[in-house]
Amino acid sequence: SMNYFTGGIPENIGALKSLESFSMWENEDLTGHIPDSLYDLTMLEDLHLFRNSFSGSISTQIGRLTKLKTLTLAENNFTGTLPTELGLCQDLEFLRIEMTDIEGSAPKEVCDLTEKNLFSDDRDKEYFKADCLEDNVTMVAFFVCDCCSSCCDHDTNVCTILNRQ
Repeated sequence: SMNYFTGGIPENIGALKSLESFSMWENEDLTGHIPDSLYDLTMLEDLHLFRNSFSGSISTQIGRLTKLKTLTLAENNFTGTLPTELGLCQDLEFLRIEMTDIEGSAPKEVCDLTEKNLFSDDRDKEYFKADCLEDNVTMVAFFVCDCCSSCCDHDTNVCTILNRQ
């Protein structure tokens, strides 16, 4: 975290088969895509990549990380949609994708996880945060989410915690 790293995630990251936590955040000079080999880290429980300059889309291979509990991708240049395969990560408790260019809507498979894992009263109230606040002008949200706990405005980055029961 905040190590002033530059470059990208090494292509051979997948060789670290027993890795349970991978955190690279607050390094504005970290760029590039998530390498496919990262999805070989099937023991991974925590993946923190927020506040960098990563780009590209989130691969459908994300579903291979079945032990994943925490996924923070916020404040990056990610594009595309949230893959339905993320629903295969049955232990997922915390998901942050705000301030990215991930668009579309939250897949039903991901929303089902929020009912299973994320709705307990003792959890962080921002367990699923995305750019789902309606724009003041267009009245359309950048990312449509019926199960998010916190929504941000895609343009202003102003966020609000929702009271969903």
